[in-house]
Amino acid sequence: MPRRLDDIHNEFERAVFDAVYRSRRQRVLRTCAILLIAAKHGLRGLLYVWPLALLVFIPLPGNWNWVRLLLLILAIAAWFRYIYGSVRDDYQRFVANRIIRPGGLRGML
Repeated sequence: MPRRLDDIHNEFERAVFDAVYRSRRQRVLRTCAILLIAAKHGLRGLLYVWPLALLVFIPLPGNWNWVRLLLLILAIAAWFRYIYGSVRDDYQRFVANRIIRPGGLRGML
């Protein structure tokens, strides 16, 4: 049985693929894969933006507190931008239109 939607050449294979792809087990595996990918890139993203986030804790004179807020917003925006792109790319590469085997979650790390 093909593991990717792109490998299907006839209607019977397509029907079998759809039945397996829409099964409860595959939905659970896809959900686990999405959570795993998001956690992996979330932690990696924190390592990417932590220097900018640490600048929030530098003491500034009273009139410069708006800079602290701006740095915090930039750190959060950079983190979400990194997470969104990375999770989307890994989802397309590992999860979208594929049959996931239970041991396949380890390969996503």
